[in-house]
Amino acid sequence: MSTGIAPRIILVALTVLAGCASPGLKIDERATAAGLERIDVQAEFPSLIYMKRAPDRSAGQPLLVFLEGDGIPWRAGIIPSLDPTTHNPVALDLLINSPAPSAYVTRPCYHGLRGRNCTTEQWTSGRYSAAVVESMIVAVREAQRRLGEREIVLIGFSGGGVLAVLIAERLKGVRAVVTLAANLDIDAWTSHHGYLRLSQSLNPSRSQLPHPWTEVHLQGADDKVTPASTTTAYFERFPQAQRKIIAAYDHVCCWVRDWEALSRQLPLAAE
Repeated sequence: MSTGIAPRIILVALTVLAGCASPGLKIDERATAAGLERIDVQAEFPSLIYMKRAPDRSAGQPLLVFLEGDGIPWRAGIIPSLDPTTHNPVALDLLINSPAPSAYVTRPCYHGLRGRNCTTEQWTSGRYSAAVVESMIVAVREAQRRLGEREIVLIGFSGGGVLAVLIAERLKGVRAVVTLAANLDIDAWTSHHGYLRLSQSLNPSRSQLPHPWTEVHLQGADDKVTPASTTTAYFERFPQAQRKIIAAYDHVCCWVRDWEALSRQLPLAAE
């Protein structure tokens, strides 16, 4: 007679394995459940695209490209992470809640992807380097090729907002840049927190490149991760940039919850 012990052991083992699934695998499962198409991109550094195909009525609408935050670059603040992939993919959730043709372009060497050029620099001191930016531009262009030669709106959360600005400066066909809780002056940001300087990274607030596109930067009044006070130099450098500080928002709350309402106030659709 069976005691039922073996099935219980298997169930416990599967539960443990599920709990140990990597952040990249969990994001992949979430994207698959949302019906997104996965594309592997091989540039200088490997990355992924998760795409939402355009409905027929979307002709003429721009392509929304969502860029994720820095994730977990360091362990205990001193040891580079083996896997920096975020456990809370805010930018992916924004895409899932957007009806427009969209692409979620991952950070190079994140999601367990390891190319021959991948080192910990790609998510520590060089997370916003010229090489990282150029590699992501390859992925953005691939998304544009697959979803139609549309104008692009870059939407970046946290460190993804830094990359949105840097990519837009080097990419043709950008209609607008929207950032949420972005550390737009990386020197002021690292100084504020006492972090190591991102010595191999580009700082948007010191850029000498033109910004011909519309840009809107949303910041939380209660954000302790990227306080609005650390971004002053960016808006002095680019006074045409729109800055909106939202009461009762912190670094994560409440971008996803309120995205439908927020997005109606942003330049995300063709005029």
